[in-house]
Amino acid sequence: MESISVVMLDDDAFLLKALKRSMQRMCPEACIETFSELEPFWCYLREHPHVDLVISDYLMPHMHGLDVLERCTQVNSYPVRALLTGDMTLATMMRQPNVVHAYLAKPFNAQDVLALFEAVADLKRLPFAPSVRSALGAMTSFPVSVGLLRKLKGLVDSDDSDAHEIAAVIAKDPVIMAKVLQLANSAYLGFQRQTSSIDEAVSRLGTKMLLAIVSSMVIAKNYQASVPADSHQRQLDIASDYACCVKAFAKQCDLSRDAQDELFATALLSFIGKMILLAEGSDESTLHNEAILQEDGADYQLISAYVMRLWGYRAELCELIMKCHDAMAVTEPHLKSQHLILFIVNQVLFHNKTPLEIQRYCSDRQMSSSICQAIAEFSWRVK
Repeated sequence: MESISVVMLDDDAFLLKALKRSMQRMCPEACIETFSELEPFWCYLREHPHVDLVISDYLMPHMHGLDVLERCTQVNSYPVRALLTGDMTLATMMRQPNVVHAYLAKPFNAQDVLALFEAVADLKRLPFAPSVRSALGAMTSFPVSVGLLRKLKGLVDSDDSDAHEIAAVIAKDPVIMAKVLQLANSAYLGFQRQTSSIDEAVSRLGTKMLLAIVSSMVIAKNYQASVPADSHQRQLDIASDYACCVKAFAKQCDLSRDAQDELFATALLSFIGKMILLAEGSDESTLHNEAILQEDGADYQLISAYVMRLWGYRAELCELIMKCHDAMAVTEPHLKSQHLILFIVNQVLFHNKTPLEIQRYCSDRQMSSSICQAIAEFSWRVK
């Protein structure tokens, strides 16, 4: 793991030392500074503009953690912001706007700390300009992960759980269950026989697709009040169509089932940035092309990549989103096919390129002949 700089704030100096020792043992590469007083903490953030991670305790006598993290958006918006709390139900009742990127439960475990530190280290490696990192950090419309998603991830990661247990969790939310059933019956994904069984739907989709679908619905719920209903539903439909098309085209290109599922998740969750921009007042018609944050890529792609890594998705997938506008941007052999598939589908669905134009483009650049053939043979459903 790449070295990262971490700043922790807690009014309990004794506990702070214990937390630092524990974290340092878990992540020896991290440079950790601790503060029990507010003024030195603010001074340090002002003097160190590229601190990677700020962790604040929630309950403090003079200024509680949410206020601290909110002020961080003005003092230094570059770092990822984490809240240390003994009450994880806070995650379901956060104030709006949301200023928390991640939560650490008290007492925290090594797995949670490592996951957070690795996400921060990956964000440091991803090709965000420093000014873009600060701009992303200043945004306060990021989605909040909820208990249902954490429980589902726990079941998926467990060796003891089965499809029935996972289905029982999903069945508790009728809206999410309806979306899972809809996609499990999609002919575009190759399902010819209809099913009304949530257990069968879970088995059909697999855990990667399932987690992406649930994540997308959790995210969508975050923005029901702040995004107009028609735009909200339209973006959900666009994301679903895009993800299904990407998976189907990946299958046409003979990618493995695992690669197909990863591409489905990547495509589906790339809409996160669009929802955030709409919640902050952007025009829906400019979402695909606006590149104010960074020239090489639309704003929504950068935002989606940032949030997806915070939510635990692999850095490689986040980088695919950031670079899906450029067919030549990815050179790693194990990622080239996945990247090219995202590029091709993106160009056809969102940039009005015909399959023939894309086929010629790929052929002229001597790209994979099998992918060029797949473009010609694929049943494109362009609306």
